[in-house]
Amino acid sequence: MTESAPAPSGKLAEIFAKMNMGELPAMSHNVQELISLTHSSRSAAYELSKVILKDYSLTNKVLQVVNSAYYSLGRPVNSISKAVTILGFDAVRDLATAIALFEDFIKTGVEKEGISKILTRSFLSALQARDLAVEKNLKVVPEEAFICALLHNLGKIIVCLYLPEKYREIEQKAAAGLSEESACRQVLEDLTFDMIGAEVAAFWNLSEKVIAAMEPNPPEPKGGYDTMGYLKSISSFSNRLVDHICAEKDLDPLIGQYGELLSVNKEEAVDMINKSVEASEDISDSIRYGLSKLKIRSRLRGIEEDLKDPEKAAKRKKKKAEAAEAREEGSIGTRRALEEEGVVELEALPISQDKSVNDFIHDITETLMGPFNLNDFYINLLEALYRGIGFDRVLLAIISIQPTSRILIGRFGLGDIDPSVIGKFEHDLALADLVIPKSLAACKDMAIPANTPNAFPENLKHFVKDRTVYLFPICLDNKPIGLIYLDRKVGRPKLDSSRIKATRLFRDFAVMAIRKLRSRK
Repeated sequence: MTESAPAPSGKLAEIFAKMNMGELPAMSHNVQELISLTHSSRSAAYELSKVILKDYSLTNKVLQVVNSAYYSLGRPVNSISKAVTILGFDAVRDLATAIALFEDFIKTGVEKEGISKILTRSFLSALQARDLAVEKNLKVVPEEAFICALLHNLGKIIVCLYLPEKYREIEQKAAAGLSEESACRQVLEDLTFDMIGAEVAAFWNLSEKVIAAMEPNPPEPKGGYDTMGYLKSISSFSNRLVDHICAEKDLDPLIGQYGELLSVNKEEAVDMINKSVEASEDISDSIRYGLSKLKIRSRLRGIEEDLKDPEKAAKRKKKKAEAAEAREEGSIGTRRALEEEGVVELEALPISQDKSVNDFIHDITETLMGPFNLNDFYINLLEALYRGIGFDRVLLAIISIQPTSRILIGRFGLGDIDPSVIGKFEHDLALADLVIPKSLAACKDMAIPANTPNAFPENLKHFVKDRTVYLFPICLDNKPIGLIYLDRKVGRPKLDSSRIKATRLFRDFAVMAIRKLRSRK
């Protein structure tokens, strides 16, 4: 969002004044061009490729998604034009638009968790809307349904980005029982998210359909060929469905309102969201982070279990109540749960005085007691180490066994680390005299003072320069499968014993998670 902005309308200027803001920056030219291709002929593959190729980062991200396990193409795709040929104009344009738009918003925002959650919900809603349009043969263009649902909550995104304190105040009022609209009007001087979204969309020259589809509670379409009516309903339903699942609200009233109109029942809706989550996991680091914070995988599994077995649903509610009691008991409840699993000894667990560390311990323990996705779990674990313990960088690497070698490769990372560097964190384990292979071979935790000579391979020397490094191997039955790498800049205080113990605890959580998933297979 770097282009100069046109003059705002009178109403938008009034909104800016009420929000104590200057003008919004314009949507980046790349995103504008991609959205404009919504109405292009599907034969315009060259135009689409040209727009994507203007942005080197966008090109790499699109190719990364196209080559992800989700698409299972069976052969590498090395060019955008080939991606368009294989996947189709619409699929590639939708992916590129979502990636470019979200990257713009992420760069603009300072509230990473809040904006990542909203953007991830929007993308899941967009995929759901497009699937509904196709599978139910509704009288709307699937690509328009995708864009309308994607931008349905634009006003909420804008407030979260530019007025994070007011956005949190709205969330707090809504959590206390006030409707979202009433909370908005109270905090934003009688403005609502959809009013702000519509004005910003007009300011960015988005289509009238996108603006109209922001209506929060649209009336039913007037007939089978009321395209605008269906676009509004699909956009509203898909966004509210994702919101309901994330908030663990009862889906029955929502399905009762829209089910007959869109020919969808609860089981179909949940199945579609599952597919949307699967399709989203390889889109970008921002969306993966958002999925982990929303915990949508575990929420979906809970709904599926409830649908299959009402008796199990009652047990699940009881388990949730027990987890809440465990939170009240504090770290004692956590220790007991872990001791029963036999993963770590009781005396090894810290009783931390740092509330944030205990919060993470309780959160991860509750996750382990129910169904979970391992990738989401890893990201939550790294956040606990980064924010809870206080490392500058945290990175999880997995051992890759290749025909002639064993290589440790970075998988996830948080903190002061460029996402593009994570996958380049590689260490040949044949270099047995270096510290990482030693740590893994002995399954031994290690701390390496900054700039220790001959400790790391040449390709990692710049990465670890001026950093105190901590290595915590992940081992099953004394066999290493991965490593948690952590560091702190020179000059920061050393970790005290309680934080070292807490770090070991979080590593033991990773061991528990892997064991639990393997036992289910």
